Amino acid sequence: MWYTFGVDDQNLEAGSGEEAGPVEKYLIFTVGDKKYAVPSKLIGEVSALEKVFPLPLVSGYIQGIINRYSIPYALIDLDALLRDDREPRSGPAPAGLAKIIVLKESVDKLALLIDDVTDIADIPGEALLKVEQDGEGEGLVQASFEWKEDHILCLEVQKLIDAVKQGTIKKEFETYTP
Repeated sequence: MWYTFGVDDQNLEAGSGEEAGPVEKYLIFTVGDKKYAVPSKLIGEVSALEKVFPLPLVSGYIQGIINRYSIPYALIDLDALLRDDREPRSGPAPAGLAKIIVLKESVDKLALLIDDVTDIADIPGEALLKVEQDGEGEGLVQASFEWKEDHILCLEVQKLIDAVKQGTIKKEFETYTP
């Protein structure tokens, strides 16, 4: 099962009819016991996790490479990335049990390992609350909003991409021993 996002996405939540500021569509998903969101305009597709090709000598939050339509994408384990201890899961998640969010190729060649997709929400800009952070996922959450009695954290995708590329997220890098 997979979903493709684009400009023709339908509004899945009925609006109140009132004119508000600009509205942006967010994909809401779970990682561990928390709910996160990313703007759907950055997402190419959501799919079940299939085969992962492990890579040596990379940080624990990089699970390996996945193949999407003959294009390699680095698979980032958001659970390991967002927790304070930043330890990887005990090996790659079993194929078919987890889901992946594949960013649009124009954004970057990254896929995010998540637990499940829970909703798609149209959120007006004024409903986003700026987040002050320390600790868990520091710097990677830009804002939050309330949705169906849940507190949703909005990931700052560009900061996530920059941190992965620079390797600045992990405080201590693991060493590879064959």
